[in-house]
Amino acid sequence: MKKVIVAICLLGSHVFAPAQSGGVVPDNYIVVIGAFAIPENALRFTMNAKAYGLEAKSEFNKNRNLHYVYVMQSSNKGSAVAEARRIREATPLKDTWVYVGRLTEIPGRIAEPVAEVPPVKPEPIPIEQPVEIPTEQPVNKPESVAPPLPEQTREEKIKEAVESKPMAMKKGEVQRLDFIYFYRDAAVLRPESRFEVDRLVQVMKSNPDEKIIIHGHTNGNAKGPIIRLPEGSNTFFSLENTIEDFGSAAKLSELRAQLIRDYLVANGIDTGRMTIKAWGGKKPLYSVHDEKAEANVRVEIEVVN
Repeated sequence: MKKVIVAICLLGSHVFAPAQSGGVVPDNYIVVIGAFAIPENALRFTMNAKAYGLEAKSEFNKNRNLHYVYVMQSSNKGSAVAEARRIREATPLKDTWVYVGRLTEIPGRIAEPVAEVPPVKPEPIPIEQPVEIPTEQPVNKPESVAPPLPEQTREEKIKEAVESKPMAMKKGEVQRLDFIYFYRDAAVLRPESRFEVDRLVQVMKSNPDEKIIIHGHTNGNAKGPIIRLPEGSNTFFSLENTIEDFGSAAKLSELRAQLIRDYLVANGIDTGRMTIKAWGGKKPLYSVHDEKAEANVRVEIEVVN
């Protein structure tokens, strides 16, 4: 099944959307529940939203060449965030987010994709959580959009896939952390990432003489919102009490790599065994607008000793 990966995510209690052209943020907040390249898919998703008690609309964003499905527009940021949070808590639409501005405005940083629930042994694995676009089907079959997997089932699949990975690491080898998931525009781990970072802790403890470089990568190089933890915080998987900044893609990739390092340190790994390399979007695997661009957002581990 061919999928188009579209980045969507509301970052906790914050409003996170691409920065607006020229740094001007208009007073318009749109609660978006989905984004699609194919108009028929957007139409089906709009119809299916009624099953969750939502009156959705679809509008084409010509700058992104995507059809956005949304349920609310407001000049009040708090109202939009509250509605997005309510939808995330009350429905399976866990990646509902708030888009800041008009759909026709040109954003700054390329929106970061987030990976779909991976199969047990994927190769390669997307980094962050996407919305899956259903296979092309006639418009008169609205039931074709499958509901998201239950969260527990998703975590079980990730755990099984992580446990099946080999533990060995060799000098000079660069290994991608396939099951690391960040909230969009944030140096904060999604809860399902704990299996992969705990595995890395085990690898480091099993190889006490090894030193590593933690490489951080993003999708694109433009500036944009950055959500980070307060200094000294160890709430690696929570968006509560985070700080909202603005900065470069390189800075975001640096903060994400540092977050992985800080998690290892918090779990007994000597900080002297680790260094950070922030690439931003300088080493993409795909074009920033490619349907596989989610693979650009990644953390890699290089054994140097």
